[in-house]
Amino acid sequence: MRQIEQKYGIVGGSKVIKELLIMIEQVASSDISILIYGESGVGKELVAQALHDLSFRKHEKYVIVNCGAIPSGTIESELFGHKKGSFTGAVDDRKGFFETADKGTILLDEIGDLPLETQVKLLRTLEQGEITRVGESIPRKVNVRVLAATNRDLSKEVSNGKFRQDLFFRLKTIILNIPALRERKEDIPMLAEFFMMRYADDKNLAYKPITPAAMNLIENAKWEGNIRELKNFIQSVFVLEQDKKIQASTVSLHLGEDQNPISYDTRYPVHVNKDAAVVERELILRQLFMIRQDIEDIKNKLSEMDPNGKVVADRFRDISKMLIENQQDEIQAEVNQKERTMQEIERDTIEQTLDKFYGSKRKTAQALGMSERTLYRKINEYGLKS
Repeated sequence: MRQIEQKYGIVGGSKVIKELLIMIEQVASSDISILIYGESGVGKELVAQALHDLSFRKHEKYVIVNCGAIPSGTIESELFGHKKGSFTGAVDDRKGFFETADKGTILLDEIGDLPLETQVKLLRTLEQGEITRVGESIPRKVNVRVLAATNRDLSKEVSNGKFRQDLFFRLKTIILNIPALRERKEDIPMLAEFFMMRYADDKNLAYKPITPAAMNLIENAKWEGNIRELKNFIQSVFVLEQDKKIQASTVSLHLGEDQNPISYDTRYPVHVNKDAAVVERELILRQLFMIRQDIEDIKNKLSEMDPNGKVVADRFRDISKMLIENQQDEIQAEVNQKERTMQEIERDTIEQTLDKFYGSKRKTAQALGMSERTLYRKINEYGLKS
């Protein structure tokens, strides 16, 4: 589940997200068709990609088709292919998306936009494993796993006569429902930190922690565009923020004046009206990110004071060690010792960071703000696999 979170960005500690991750693991290895529900921007394509990558077809083709972006007059040709001369412009034989995806997976995004006549042919493909090219009469066998995604209520579309009932029943064998961001607001801090860290790493830039006041504004914004909007916003404020930390003033300026955040006691680093496990995880992540930023600041300042290097290195090592020990004491005071020890938290953090960088010790050490020598010692100490 941690690998799914890190690789595909399906991040969260809420019950609905944990259930979604468990369901993805359970159904990924089957060949059964899956219907993915969710509003625009919630990450339907991420879920579909995870389903393909965790299946036995992961080494075969994965084809994405946006049914709403293809004109109704050419959708059958695009899906099932056509024969030369079957219509004006058909200058040669052509494979469709289903033949291209043979032995692999196809995602029919916005399947609710398919014309009714095309739905009939799709149903035959699902039931018989056959397609017939436009202009041909002999069917061709295909072996494709079908994933479908939509932001429409297909049961209502069936009632309105816009979607075939038999196709709906065939598709809804397994349904994955991705909740809107407003329905899992407790996940927003984790997502914001995740997008901030990923953007910093991708661009090789220093991480900018989000202040509690700024996080309060982010958590209580509307996010009608869901995760897609949140991700784009985090990247924007990262670029636009002139300070080394994301300040509430910058967030407020770019969120707009229509936001109405709830009151928040800024004496605490995270919201306290949450599940204890969620609060613990947010607190630890926030403190680790702060440590990383503080060590970078100390290193830069010491470099300016003593350009010769050796004295700087000695001072930096001593001060950074003291800083980390102090920060660990602060974190430890907040975490219930009966549930997790500081060593367990440190071990999990190192293991997750190693997974993220595919075992690269150099990148892991940089991300955690420690030397490679210390990292190797920690790996041996905790018995982590290289």
